[in-house]
Amino acid sequence: MSKSQKSGMSRRDLLFGGFRKMRKNVEKNIEDFQTIPDSVSSDEAQTGRDAFVLGNTAYAAAQYAEAIPHYRECLNILPQHTEARQRLGYCLYREGQYIQAKVEFERVIRERKKDNFSSLYLGLTYARLDKREKTVAAWRGYFNPEEVRIMRELNVQTALIESAEDYELSVAASDVEDAIDIRKQELLAPQDN
Repeated sequence: MSKSQKSGMSRRDLLFGGFRKMRKNVEKNIEDFQTIPDSVSSDEAQTGRDAFVLGNTAYAAAQYAEAIPHYRECLNILPQHTEARQRLGYCLYREGQYIQAKVEFERVIRERKKDNFSSLYLGLTYARLDKREKTVAAWRGYFNPEEVRIMRELNVQTALIESAEDYELSVAASDVEDAIDIRKQELLAPQDN
């Protein structure tokens, strides 16, 4: 008996489940540009798209200060573009503009209801702002079983924050950032086949 039969899921269900997940991810990314308000002309929409692309170019090069105005321009034209808002929040966080980053991550979570990236970085932002309860609440909104290292670190840091009033939130934020960096290195490392 195969594993899929033991779990009650056929190979066909497993295959089509993967296709449905891929389609959902593509639709989510397309959705940001499909919610263009009627008041936005096609030229303005193109300007918003161009600003998003320029922001992404700077973002990919870790030039976060340079990416910020591009994402803001995109969001001025296309305010429902949640990916631009999420990336703007990340850039603001990386530049130490924590209050502005908090606003952007909160808005993404309000619009998407569930967003692991925004929950993770909203918690880091609150930690940098020294907000204990809000840090814990934001990190509890993060659930990604595919990222065990990050989940483990969030659980450890949440327990330390809750159990020790004098536990420094800056230490928690640094430890979580270290776990994220290690995970990025793992993902970028060449795979032995």
